[in-house]
Amino acid sequence: MTSPKVLLYGNNDRLLQLLRTSGGAALQVESVSDSTHLQARQDSEEAGMIVIVHTPPKTDGFAALRNWKRKNPDVPAIVITSDYSGPTTRLLLKSGAEDVLGFPANSEDILACYEAYLPGFKLKPSVKKYRPIRGLGSKALLAAVTPGMVVAGVQFSGYTPPETPFYAPPLLEQDNEEAYRGLEISFFGPFTIQLNGKKIELTNQAKYLFAYLVYHYPRALSRDHLARTFWADKFESMPDFARKSLNVELTHIRKSFRNQTGSDKDMIVFEKNAYRLKLDHPLISDVLTFKALHQKIQEHKRRGEEIPDDILQKAIKTYRGNFLDDFPTDMFSWIEIEQQHLSSVFEQIADLYSEQLCAKNDYWKAIAVCNEILSRDSRMEVIHRRAIQCYASLGMAHKVEAQYNLCCKMMEQEFQSKPSPETTRLYDMSRA
Repeated sequence: MTSPKVLLYGNNDRLLQLLRTSGGAALQVESVSDSTHLQARQDSEEAGMIVIVHTPPKTDGFAALRNWKRKNPDVPAIVITSDYSGPTTRLLLKSGAEDVLGFPANSEDILACYEAYLPGFKLKPSVKKYRPIRGLGSKALLAAVTPGMVVAGVQFSGYTPPETPFYAPPLLEQDNEEAYRGLEISFFGPFTIQLNGKKIELTNQAKYLFAYLVYHYPRALSRDHLARTFWADKFESMPDFARKSLNVELTHIRKSFRNQTGSDKDMIVFEKNAYRLKLDHPLISDVLTFKALHQKIQEHKRRGEEIPDDILQKAIKTYRGNFLDDFPTDMFSWIEIEQQHLSSVFEQIADLYSEQLCAKNDYWKAIAVCNEILSRDSRMEVIHRRAIQCYASLGMAHKVEAQYNLCCKMMEQEFQSKPSPETTRLYDMSRA
């Protein structure tokens, strides 16, 4: 049986050659230069995969992909991009892509996608397993912390997410020799800072600024970018005053760290008209842990393997609440974007774990997991639906009724609407 074709949308000769060499002689790879030619191929049955090259700031590839997926929902799509900004994240989430690879892609990532998404494809030798490298390259670290990044499938040659220690806030002061001698941050729920085992307190504005700096670590952020982000109105009319306000808050952050830790070392450095954090030890944060766990989950899915319970449990426990839940989202659009993105990732993991438990008929454990998930975010209708399914499988009609009523109240309070037709159908079937 001949292998189906792989279509590459976008002009990139190097990537075209890489797709061809990664698949071997048996796999045909064809380049489609524009949306008109791609549209002409939509009714063809020969395409087994489509690869979209996203070249910022162009977004035509996402529109072409959405149109393609409407007619070919079963044909897997891979997006290759170097842009992990908030707007691109929203486009990725809506595009229907099965996987996302970093640009430039490498042969191991592409071969892994071929083996995962093209039925019957196998090339020997099989894809090598990723091996961790010593230390973390700046590119890998940037990918791990870039706001809006879709971590689901982004890979970097030779890089495996570090075995980050499981991080379970709230942070407690550990004034002893065993305390971690570095910076520990909790982004889920209330924002919390700990350095050298000591909890650090900041004023609100300083806290907002420091959270922005540490979330973008190790990137350097220009002075004007920070001034414009936090004092937008002032920057437009009086940029010097906005820069002065920035300096005041940075001074407060430096003094607070010095006074509360007893260290004279300054972790905020100014180089080439930009600010960045300079850390002596690796940064530990719950978001980094969550993203690393999510990537492991995606790797198991790509290989068609059952995902270990401990990975799924850690991911759910790490997500203690919404991203920076104590920050005013109406003031900072980047927080709202990340909240939506990370909440969406959490919902996917929660749905996957509860579904995996139901498939094993482990309904009581699935119900416990659903309750734990809903305690973090009660707005997840898909988890309410899973709980209804579990109670129905156990023959507990009164619990089905109670869970459905709880879902109705949640939908009314949060969204001023009723449950989806899918939820209502499941409820009606459970009572029949």
